[in-house]
Amino acid sequence: MICKDNWIDISWDGHEVRTEKENLKVTFNRKAKTLLSFDQACDQAAGEIYDSYKNLYLALSGGSDSEYVATCLHRNGIPFTPIILRYNNVIAKDQYYESWFAMHWCKKHQVTPIIIDIDDYTKSDLEKQNYATVKPRLFHGLATQGFLNEFMKQHDGKLLSGFQLEYYPDSDQMTYLEPQLGNYQGFVMEETDLYLETLQRNHHPWAFYYWSPEVMAGFVSGWRIDLNMQENKSNIYKTSIRPKFDYPREFFSDNQRNTRLLLSSQKWGTLDCALLGNRKELLDQLLE
Repeated sequence: MICKDNWIDISWDGHEVRTEKENLKVTFNRKAKTLLSFDQACDQAAGEIYDSYKNLYLALSGGSDSEYVATCLHRNGIPFTPIILRYNNVIAKDQYYESWFAMHWCKKHQVTPIIIDIDDYTKSDLEKQNYATVKPRLFHGLATQGFLNEFMKQHDGKLLSGFQLEYYPDSDQMTYLEPQLGNYQGFVMEETDLYLETLQRNHHPWAFYYWSPEVMAGFVSGWRIDLNMQENKSNIYKTSIRPKFDYPREFFSDNQRNTRLLLSSQKWGTLDCALLGNRKELLDQLLE
C-alpha cells in the first residue's frame, strides 16, 4: 500500500489476498509527532503525493469525502481529473442526486470532469474475474473500484479516492452493521477500502485520508460524538451537509446478488469492517 513512510498496513489478516475467512486488518507502524490541523495535514499530504505521482485522477462521487479531496488538491494548485460515474440502467436515481454535488463542484471551480457510464462493466466477464480475485463481502463497492482500476490502466493514470473512516453506530448510514457490531461504539474502516489495493498492489496513491498519521489524527481529533456521521464530515471538511446514498440495487441481477450475499455470509470473512476504537483509543494509536 502506498502511504508515507509505510506508517500503516492494511491487509486481509496479514495476507495480500483473502482466501476464505480473512477479515480486514489495520496495523499502525508509526505515530505522528505532533497534532496538525486537518487542513494543514491534508495540504501536506497533497504536496507529498504530487511530488511522486502525476497524471492524477480523483473518483468524485458527490459525497463529502471525495469533495474535500478535490478542494484540497485545487487549493494547492495540483492538477487532477475528476471522474464521475453514472448508472444509466437503474430505476432508482439516488446516484444522480449525489453526482449533482460532484458536477456542481466542477462547475464552481471550472474543472472539467470525465463522466462515464458504468453499467456495461457490471455485466462483463472482467467484473466476474475481479470478484473472484477479491472475494468481497461488500460486492457493490468492488464494481466501481474494478471499473476505475481498468480505466486507469487505459489512461496510464494514478487514482485518488475519498475512502475515509466511518463511525458506528450511525442511524442514517451504518445500520447494516448492527448484527455484527452490536453495542460497539467507535471508528471503523470498511473492507471496501482494500479492494482496489487487492486488485493492483502498490500502484495507486488511492488512500488520501490514510496517507499519513497526521491526516488521520487530524480527522479523528475533530470528531464530535454529539453529531452524526454526515454532520461531522460537513463540520470537518467545511462542505454542505448531504445524505450518503447507497449503490443501486439493480447493479446486479437478483440471482447474482443473492448468490453473492450467500457467499458473503457463509464463506468470505466474518466482518465487514475493522474496529479501530473510540476517539481517545484511536488517537492514542496515532499520536506520540
